[in-house]
Amino acid sequence: MPPFTTNAIVIRSMNYGESDKIITFFTQDFGKLKGIAKGARRSRKRFQNALGLFSHLRLHFFDKEGMGLVRADSCDILHSFPKIKEDLQKILYGNYYLELVNEMAGEREGNREAFELLASFLSNLEEREAKEEQLRLFEIRMLSLFGYRPNLRRCNFCKKDLEDLEEVPRVFFSLEKGTLVCDRCSKMWNNLIPLSLGTAKLIERISQMELQNIHRLGFTAQALSESKELLHKFIRYQLGKEMKSLKALREIFPFNFKFQNSNAE
Repeated sequence: MPPFTTNAIVIRSMNYGESDKIITFFTQDFGKLKGIAKGARRSRKRFQNALGLFSHLRLHFFDKEGMGLVRADSCDILHSFPKIKEDLQKILYGNYYLELVNEMAGEREGNREAFELLASFLSNLEEREAKEEQLRLFEIRMLSLFGYRPNLRRCNFCKKDLEDLEEVPRVFFSLEKGTLVCDRCSKMWNNLIPLSLGTAKLIERISQMELQNIHRLGFTAQALSESKELLHKFIRYQLGKEMKSLKALREIFPFNFKFQNSNAE
């Protein structure tokens, strides 16, 4: 059987036996693939030390029908992101990106847009200062691309559109329903997360906009705080657990999230 070839990003890597590695790749054409790289810890020629986290590769692999793991044959490094690996805060941001993708992506479910988003955010992290705004942007878009998108377009109960709620000071979000709840309908529900109308509109806009424009958006301090609370609770609710990388980020940099004070566009 001839080998398959695709672009891939290493999202998990672990040693196996004396010389092998078990790798989880997020690929451009095949989605998430788990594979074994035979002799990877000894063969510099075939793998060129390319199977560390974040590595963006041209991957050549074999896939025998009925086998759980693909067999990585060789790879060519496209981007290794050395500046991420030299900065602890960037490492933690990058680990969060990889963990979100690993938890949200289904096995062998192709999602080219999600692959391009991950590659774009790793490139941005490599080239620029780590900013908390980027975490929010990544969370919102990945939720949308993997089918977890929160409904902030209209109240799920009275069906009033977001644009028709200008007269209210705030709206709410239901984790259980995954949807917006207007101020009037909120009286009938408990355990709702309050947020401003501006934050709801910003999240909805980010969910829909083109990837090439996404890094231009900024957050007010209020929007950053509100979106952080909503998104982290929603992700934990949807996945049934807290992200380990996010917990590490909070513990190591509890008061040091970089934030550029700019208004949302």
